[in-house]
Amino acid sequence: MDLISKLRGDSDLSDLLSDVCDMEIFPELRVPQDESGHLVYNIPGKTFAGEKSGSEFILLEDGSIGYWGSEGRCGRIADNLQEFFEFMVNCPGWTDYLWEDAYEDAEELCAFAEEIYEEHVDNAQDLCDFDLPAAQQELAQRLGVEKKADAADILMRFYQSAKREPRFKYTYTEKDGTIHSGTGSVFDV
Repeated sequence: MDLISKLRGDSDLSDLLSDVCDMEIFPELRVPQDESGHLVYNIPGKTFAGEKSGSEFILLEDGSIGYWGSEGRCGRIADNLQEFFEFMVNCPGWTDYLWEDAYEDAEELCAFAEEIYEEHVDNAQDLCDFDLPAAQQELAQRLGVEKKADAADILMRFYQSAKREPRFKYTYTEKDGTIHSGTGSVFDV
């Protein structure tokens, strides 16, 4: 929770996190989205951050980080807060890295990650004259996480967290009693 407290106490750092990662740290822990009582999760936790889309990052009871996406994506994305922030800093636009086939081969993953990252750098520069690598480096330094030139090992840790059991799943119950359950993998929608 030290990194969360640090972000809550430093508005400039929180703004930098928002610029790089499209994420807002909430002033206090919250009950995860429940869609007016229709949505429940198999692992209890508290929401500590969200994306502009309405998606949430949830600190699960085992210390791992879960994600509930406003578009139905749900699962574990990191085994602890330190790994979560390292992942977010190194892989901005992290949902663009959700092509599961790329994780089958280390060389392919490295090339895939580099291609996605370069797209993000170019888009940030072209669309809003934002120096993403410089901002990432500053954010990493201020959070005390490593900014890596190659994020393949970070992505493999993310993949392993996303696949480990028990998976973080949701169950949604419609008004008519129909039940929908997620797979517990952020790679599935």
